[in-house]
Amino acid sequence: MKTLWNILAVMAIVNILAMGGVLAWLKTSDRLSRDRVLAVKERFIKTVAQEDADKAVAQADAKVKEAEQAQAAKMAEPPITAAEKIAEQQFKDDQRLQVLLRQQQEIENLRTGLMQQIAKLDEREKKLESDRKAFAAERKKIAETDGDKQFKVALSTLEGQKPKDAKQVLRAMLDQKQSDQVVAYLAKMEEGKRTKVLAEFVKDDASLAAELLERLRTRGIVVPPTGSLTQAGAHESTGSAATDGALANGAPSAPR
Repeated sequence: MKTLWNILAVMAIVNILAMGGVLAWLKTSDRLSRDRVLAVKERFIKTVAQEDADKAVAQADAKVKEAEQAQAAKMAEPPITAAEKIAEQQFKDDQRLQVLLRQQQEIENLRTGLMQQIAKLDEREKKLESDRKAFAAERKKIAETDGDKQFKVALSTLEGQKPKDAKQVLRAMLDQKQSDQVVAYLAKMEEGKRTKVLAEFVKDDASLAAELLERLRTRGIVVPPTGSLTQAGAHESTGSAATDGALANGAPSAPR
């Protein structure tokens, strides 16, 4: 028992000495002061439950104070009269009305633009249909003219004439407003014969020859340029003489 008491006494002395050493170190290292000691004391005076209760009370007081301040600020504002409320509501209604009107105007503009586009498309479609019908009628007319038996007979007779005489016949038809028939004859002529006939037109009226060339081009007939027509006209006499000689001897004309 005495030994146990001695051990406890020694441990107590050692703890006291250790605590003294810690306090001395805190003091010499400027980490310990009277204010800090009091603060630690105050920290441990209240229990944890007491501190939580104090915090709850402080928060409740803060909310009450905040509500009082909000109420005071509201009371400081001048009261809104019924007229002011009506005016404010009217202003909001006017704003909404303006937005609705602007949206309706935008929709109307879009509808108008769409209708204009539809009208343009309809007009373009009608024009295309009209052009298609006109083209079909023209092709039908050409087919009927070119395929007619009497047309072939007249063409053969025309090709059997001298280029100058054939040009005179065609010129007479042009004077009678039969330009489509003239173009049809030229289009179906043998190429060499057609070139000589057009050369005769060039001699008399280059503009008329150019018009006939353009009419032939639109029918899909490829003809030599005007220069070639002029050269062909220069050799027309020789070619005509050879043709006349062949016909006089009973020889067949050039293939057509």
